[in-house]
Amino acid sequence: MLPEVDGIEICRTLKGDAATKHIPIVMLTAKAEEADVVVGLQNGADDYIPKPFSPKVLVARIKAITRRMADFAIIFRGR
Repeated sequence: MLPEVDGIEICRTLKGDAATKHIPIVMLTAKAEEADVVVGLQNGADDYIPKPFSPKVLVARIKAITRRMADFAIIFRGR
C-alpha cells in the first residue's frame, strides 16, 4: 500500500494528463481479487500483476508492452 494516495488514483491521474498518458503503467500490488484487477485495468493500468510475482514474468510483460508500443509507433508514423 502506498502511504498517501492509492495506486488507482495515481494511475487515473497519470492517464488523465496529456503529458503522461502515453507512459505505460504496470501495477504491482498485493490486491489480487478479480475485482481489484478489473478496477486497475479500467483506470488505465496497462498490466496488473499481483504479489508475489515472478521477476521473469515481470520482465516478459514489460518487454511485451514496449514491443506493442514500438509497433504502434511504426504504424502511426506512417500516417
